[in-house]
Amino acid sequence: MINIAICDDDNDIIKTLKEAISEYSTANSLEFKVQSFGCGEKLLESKINFDLVFLDIEMSGIDGLKTAQLFRQMDRRAKIVYVTNHSECALRSYAVHPFDFVVKPFKKERINSVLNELSHYLSEDTENEAVIQLKGEDGPLLLSLRNIYVFEYTGNRRITVYTKSEKYRIKGSLSDIFALINSESFVSPHKSFIINMEHIDKLNSFTLYTTNGIEVPVAQKKLKEFHNEFSRFIKNYIRQG
Repeated sequence: MINIAICDDDNDIIKTLKEAISEYSTANSLEFKVQSFGCGEKLLESKINFDLVFLDIEMSGIDGLKTAQLFRQMDRRAKIVYVTNHSECALRSYAVHPFDFVVKPFKKERINSVLNELSHYLSEDTENEAVIQLKGEDGPLLLSLRNIYVFEYTGNRRITVYTKSEKYRIKGSLSDIFALINSESFVSPHKSFIINMEHIDKLNSFTLYTTNGIEVPVAQKKLKEFHNEFSRFIKNYIRQG
């Protein structure tokens, strides 16, 4: 399932995009879930993880570029495709690292090109996705690193692993976990926790919140180190586009 958002204040554009996506879905035997939003505010309120976002640059209320900046704080993986009436607007859009841009009026072939590129990217990304093998209480456990949100050490060499909607009990220590992880996305803000920075939603005082609502404490003595690590992570992500 590929999740797509369309954010545009023009219902005709939304309809045209939905039709193009539907036709592409049928022709390529791919399943898409498409949700539409009439303004940037509604997209930001949704707090849904999307694979692709068609985002109108010139909207009433929060414009597309500001929406993209705020959206990136919640979802750093979604690919943003700007939709605009003017080609010169596309140049400004590169400040927020788009996946592509589409100039109105557009043909369905142009949308097909975007979806082809997205499908190729997702397929390639899946093939290269890192997997970690853990010592589950009932035997070996294989999990995608990307899908892991938090490791919590609960004592007696037992760790709870949190994903978006599941949790697993494994054996070991957090030092064992760090020895297995080959990723710069993970940091330990507290002696009992390791968190995947890709899924951080916000930080209030000494508490982190993941995008699915898990609370993780930040030790006072680790606060500065954590901020440095998180800043490095954000800079690297922006550099990678």
